[in-house]
Amino acid sequence: MRLTMRYVSAMFLVYAALSAVPALGTENGTMVMAAASCTGTYRQCVARCRRDVPQDKACPSDHCAPKLGTCKSSGCWQEGARYGGGLTCNLTRS
Repeated sequence: MRLTMRYVSAMFLVYAALSAVPALGTENGTMVMAAASCTGTYRQCVARCRRDVPQDKACPSDHCAPKLGTCKSSGCWQEGARYGGGLTCNLTRS
C-alpha cells in the first residue's frame, strides 16, 4: 500500500512538471515559437476570420495580409486584441 502511494505521488509530480512545460519560454503572456512560420500563422488568421467573422469577407485581406507583410520583414506576429494581443517572434519568414 505504501509503495502504491509513493508511485501515485511521484506520478502526480511528473504530471505537474509536464503541465508547466508550455509555460517555459513565455514572457508577459507571449510564447516564442521557433518552429512556426509567418505563412502558417497567416493561415491561422484567415481561418479565424472565416470562423469568427464570416460576414466580413474582407477580413483576410484587410486584417491578415498586412500582418503577414510585417511578419515577413520582422519575423514577429502581433495577435489582435480579440486573441490576447500576444507577440510571437522568431517565426520562419516564409
